[in-house]
Amino acid sequence: MIWRVHEIIKYLQAHPFQSAAKLASVIEGVSSKTILRDLKFIREDLDLPLKYDEKKHGYHFTEPVSEFAPMQLSRGELVALFVAEKAVEPLKGTRLHKLVHDSLHKIAEACPEFVSLKWQDLDEAFSMKTNGVLKSSVEVFTTLMDAVLGQREVSFDYPPKKGGTLGRRRVLPYHVGQLQNGWYLIAHDLDRKDWRTFALQRMSSLEILKTRFTRDPAFNIRDYLGSGFGVWSYGNEVERFEVRIRFTGWAARYVAERQWHSSQSITPLKDDGSEIEFHAEVAGLEEITRWVLGHGRHAKVLAPAKLRDAVHAEALAMLEK
Repeated sequence: MIWRVHEIIKYLQAHPFQSAAKLASVIEGVSSKTILRDLKFIREDLDLPLKYDEKKHGYHFTEPVSEFAPMQLSRGELVALFVAEKAVEPLKGTRLHKLVHDSLHKIAEACPEFVSLKWQDLDEAFSMKTNGVLKSSVEVFTTLMDAVLGQREVSFDYPPKKGGTLGRRRVLPYHVGQLQNGWYLIAHDLDRKDWRTFALQRMSSLEILKTRFTRDPAFNIRDYLGSGFGVWSYGNEVERFEVRIRFTGWAARYVAERQWHSSQSITPLKDDGSEIEFHAEVAGLEEITRWVLGHGRHAKVLAPAKLRDAVHAEALAMLEK
């Protein structure tokens, strides 16, 4: 927004009596409504002499306006911008990545000279490990982004859970998000009349349909994902389990340092942090079974019995292999 405000002020100084629609066309990628909010910010928050001329149907400054002060960003805030850019690195090549990249660099360039930490220096001083991050198809991500924002139905080919022939799916796309190092589409499947989660890398022959839909105002992505332990969602009708797991050694410290589920609580069992009890309420046990197995002998399921049996059965199957 600050960058847009800079551009609006400079443009109106050189070309007075401009409408919001004209300014939106000059500053690409935003709507007239966004420009109107920016103009309100210029007039009210910056207290600049901006007026609208009814006869000429445009905005102008009634008095000379001095150069707008540069943004006062600290070194820490500049690093925060850099981290934001690195977070969307797996989407390199998409319009979203370009928008974030260009916007953040414009902000960095507008910083005053007292910020001595250069943007380029951060590449050598900071990185984000992306092992396991799935680089989804640029075309698929871009198409889904357009469909979600435009509220348009989509169809695509998708493999069934247990493998086999691809099936054509027709869905209402609600949300695209990064979950557990992968990109997924949350959508309402029209044929199955239920919500589904689709991995972007498994989609093929994606097509935006002409049919538009109205989003259900009751849908909330946090509520949708909150029932399961990971990517899967089980809705409100599935049985919920009170999970209790004891972790020891490195696993105790590792688990205690992170937020794994919205309902979790952690009880230290030893003062040095080498033993803890993890508690959460989850729906479905598939993903948390894999999570427990990933900690090996340092995880012991205390409850429920179904989870303990599932871990036991999987461990026996591993030994048989």
